[in-house]
Amino acid sequence: MSNRQRMVIALACAIIAVVLLGLFLQRNATAAERNQRALLARYGGPTVQIVVAHQDLMTGTVLSSGLLQTKSWPVTLLPQGAVLARDRATVLGKRTTAWVAQGEPLVRKRVLQAAKRLDTLQKGLSAVTISTDAVHALGGEVADGTRVTLMGAGVNGVVAPLATNIEVLSSSTSVRDTKTESSSASAGLFGAGGVSDISWVTLAVPTPQAAQVISAAQAGKLWLVLQNGSVR
Repeated sequence: MSNRQRMVIALACAIIAVVLLGLFLQRNATAAERNQRALLARYGGPTVQIVVAHQDLMTGTVLSSGLLQTKSWPVTLLPQGAVLARDRATVLGKRTTAWVAQGEPLVRKRVLQAAKRLDTLQKGLSAVTISTDAVHALGGEVADGTRVTLMGAGVNGVVAPLATNIEVLSSSTSVRDTKTESSSASAGLFGAGGVSDISWVTLAVPTPQAAQVISAAQAGKLWLVLQNGSVR
């Protein structure tokens, strides 16, 4: 094959590559334009009013009007599940499941159900408050509403599950003053700030297992374990 033939083949391949690249970019641009038009149609303009944190919010913070504010946000940069300003009332009284920085959009996956009263527990459950520490309670970063497995050591020293799918009702870290906590915020297990000094936790335990849980906690042989799928 002559050099001339090689050059013709190379040129043809280059042209084909350019054409294919152009088609690829055109298709992607068309898809992006369609997505942008859909967003504009959905929200009625290039920006939308959403709910953001007025200050740093620690894990387990009960949301109130004073902790939130509305802000205009580009619809093309809107986080999935962002709470719109018109839906602000739907998150009031609920708790955060992660640390939310000041000015950060509030998304629904970071908000739990409203704080529960202890006298409204489901039948068959007992509210049990136990002493604990960071080593036994997930480094102290236990958010209200978290579902955990309770692991305890028996008289033979073998550690085994005592109860599963146990809801955390409250803890010493969740009732702490949010403003005091926010001054030392840094990333943690749930995105919450810093190493938390936890001293107690209240759990919704099946009544037949309450005594066993209390005994294990008194012996210092009770651990809160977070398993895959145990947070809702």
